[in-house]
Amino acid sequence: MTSGSGGSSALTSPAFFPAPAVVRRAPFGTPEKPLPLIIDSDPGLDDALAIGLAVARPEIDLLGVTTVGGNADVRHCTTNALRLLHLYGAADVPVAEGSAGALFGAIVRATEIHGEAGIGRTTLPPSPVAVRPEGAVDLIAAILRDHPEPVVLAPIGPLTNIALLLRLHPELASRIAHICLMGGSIGEGNTTVSAEFNVYADPEAAAIVFESGVPITMMGLDVTHQAVLYQPALDRLRGLGTASGGVAAELVDYALAREGQWYGTPRMSVHDAVAVAHLAIPDLVEIAEYDVQVDTGNGPARGRTVCDGLPVRRERKGRGVNSQVGIRIDRDRFEDVLVDAFGRLP
Repeated sequence: MTSGSGGSSALTSPAFFPAPAVVRRAPFGTPEKPLPLIIDSDPGLDDALAIGLAVARPEIDLLGVTTVGGNADVRHCTTNALRLLHLYGAADVPVAEGSAGALFGAIVRATEIHGEAGIGRTTLPPSPVAVRPEGAVDLIAAILRDHPEPVVLAPIGPLTNIALLLRLHPELASRIAHICLMGGSIGEGNTTVSAEFNVYADPEAAAIVFESGVPITMMGLDVTHQAVLYQPALDRLRGLGTASGGVAAELVDYALAREGQWYGTPRMSVHDAVAVAHLAIPDLVEIAEYDVQVDTGNGPARGRTVCDGLPVRRERKGRGVNSQVGIRIDRDRFEDVLVDAFGRLP
C-alpha cells in the first residue's frame, strides 16, 4: 500500500534478498602454477575475446577448446575456434566439435547479435590444423583421465556437452576441479524476461550440471552486464597494432552497434570473458552463494535459473548451496585486463 501526499512510501524490508559477498571457492592460476583449463564454447563475439584472454594470461594453461551450437551453428563455431587459436598463436591447442543443439527441444541461435557465422563480418585466415576426429565429450574425457591433476572446465556456451560428459562418464566427475560457467541470471534474462541465452538454449542440460555435485561458479548476467566495453576500449584495441588486437577491435565494433540497438547506447557486454578472468585474477569478481535450480518446464519461466540466497529458505526446502554466483566486477580493471591480453597476443 502506498501512502498519500506527505506520507512515507519506504519499504520496511527489501523486495528481494541479495546474498552477501563471500570468499571465492574457485581455484585460480598463477604464472608459476598455471591452472589447467578446458573451454567449452560457441564462438561468438564475446567467446572470441574470452579465448584470447585464456591464451594470453600466464595463469592459464589452455588444454583444449570444445565447441557447441549456440551463438551460431556448431560448424561455424568449430571453424571460428580453430581460426581464432591460429590467430592467437595457439594452433596447437586441440579443438573438438560437440553437440549441434540441445538434449531436447528446438535449436536456439543468437545470430541476431553475433551474425550468421558467429563473429560478425570478420573473416579470419584458415587454420593449418584440423579439428580433432573425436568429439567434444571424448576429448574432454581423455584430458580429464590423462592430466596429472584435476582440470577446470569453463563452459561459456550452452551446457549440452558438459551434461553429456557427466552422464556418459560419471566416474570422471572427481577429475573436474571446478566448473566456472557463463550463464544464467539471478534477475532478468536476455533471451526471455526469465532466461539467459546459454541456459535457455538447453535447460535440461543446465539442470544436470547444476545438480551434479561438481563445484560450480556461475557468472550470470548480473555480473556480466557490468563487464561492458564502450568506444574508448575499441580505440585502445585498435591502437595496439597487433593482428589479434585488430580482430578484437572488429568484433567489439560490430557488437557495439548490435547491442546498442537493444540497450540504446553503443556497448558490448563481454559476458564469456568474465568466467575466464575469474580463473586468472583472484580479486576481480565478487561472488555470493546461492542454491541454483533450473526451470525445465514449458511455461514463460523455461530456462530461468532460480537463485535462492536466503539460508533460512534453503534450510526449509532441505537444500544447500550448489553454486557461487558473480555479483560485482571492477569494470575499469576488466577493460584493462582485456586490452592488456590482446597486447600480448601476436
